[in-house]
Parts: sequence; structure tokens; C-alpha cells
Amino acid sequence: MLNRLLVVMWLSFSLACAHDLWIEKFQDKYILYYGHKYSSHSGKKLIKYNPENIQSVKCIDKNGNKIKINVKKEYPLIINENCAIIYVDISSGYWTKTPYGTINKPKSQVDTPIKSWLSYESVKRINLWSKNLEKSFSKKLDIIPVNDPLKLQEGDKIRLLITFNGKPVKNIPVAYDGKYRGSTDNYGRINIKIKHKGLQLIEATYREKVYSEKTDEIIYTTILNFEVK
Repeated sequence: MLNRLLVVMWLSFSLACAHDLWIEKFQDKYILYYGHKYSSHSGKKLIKYNPENIQSVKCIDKNGNKIKINVKKEYPLIINENCAIIYVDISSGYWTKTPYGTINKPKSQVDTPIKSWLSYESVKRINLWSKNLEKSFSKKLDIIPVNDPLKLQEGDKIRLLITFNGKPVKNIPVAYDGKYRGSTDNYGRINIKIKHKGLQLIEATYREKVYSEKTDEIIYTTILNFEVK
């Protein structure tokens, strides 16, 4: 029974997280990418996203202050500032599954809808960490490290707090490099073992049922990035 439950949870998770967002450092720049380069998901390593889907970009300095930045909505998104933490929100809008395929429209605009959802995705990259810096950066879903992720080595565990609207949430499925690793406890916490050096991708998904003409649910997916030396 437990194994069946885990499989169902993983299938639900993988449906929501078909692709990954990540922020990669190149020289003195940070670049937003989308695809499967660092995960176990099958598909292209890089997928071109629509830059108009980017909703917000936050840059936090070493003192916890927001840095006002001017970013061009172009592919790929490039951030030239020296940010301690970078947070990017993106949304591809409404999606509806039909007998003929999945369409990027609300169910009110398609024939014979089977299931529909509104997609919100976000990614946070941590370049400098402290308890004063780390807080919830999203009114939606967020992954917050409890211990310093930048001091971890391969084989160590990171303690994470998952929040939605600033509050801890239980039973949230969490994946590491695209593989389901478990769900948050009653306090919204989970431990994840670091399997390798380099860029880390930790994903969480929250599904919110809604009743509207446009969609059946809202799917929030967020990814945490940091590097292990």
C-alpha cells in the first residue's frame, strides 16, 4: 500500500515538473535556463522559453537588501548583478488537456477539455547564505534551507523548510535531480542527501484545487539552486 502511494505521488509530481528551471553562473553573469540538463527527466537539455512569461526577478545583496535591477525580457534572461540570492517567477499560463493533445489555453477556450491547470514556476539560486538572508521570497511556494547549503559536501544532508504563502506545508512532494525523495513532515520540513558536487536542483510542487471556468487547479512548482564545491 505504501509503495503504491509513493508511486502515485511520484507520478503526480513528475506531471507537474515536466521541465526544470535553473540559474547557471557564467563568468560574472547569471543566466536563466529551462530544460533537462541537470535532471533525470528525458528530453532536450535546453528548451527555449518565452521571455514574456517572466513575471518578476529579485536580487538580494549580502545585507539582505533588494537591489534594483533592470533586466531585458529576452531569451535567455541574463542577470549582471552580484546577487547573494536570485529569485525568478515565471508563468506559462493556462494549460488544458484534450483528447487531441495539451493546449496552452484555459478550458473555457477549448473543445472537449479533460483537465486544465494554471502553471506557476519559480527558481531561487543561493550564492551567499545566512539566517538573516534566508526568508520566504514568495507569496506562493518556496524552499528555505535551515542549514547553510554552501558548506555542504557530497554525502551531507540539507534540512529544508517548504512554505506556501509564508506558512509551512505538510505532505509536499520533493525531488532531487528529478527523482522523488520524499514529502514534507507536519512542520513542512524534509532532509535531502547531497549526491554529487556542482549545481544542485531541489524541486517542490503544490497543487491547489480551484473552481472556475478557466481551470481545475493551480500548480505551483519551485526549484532551489546552489553549488556544492
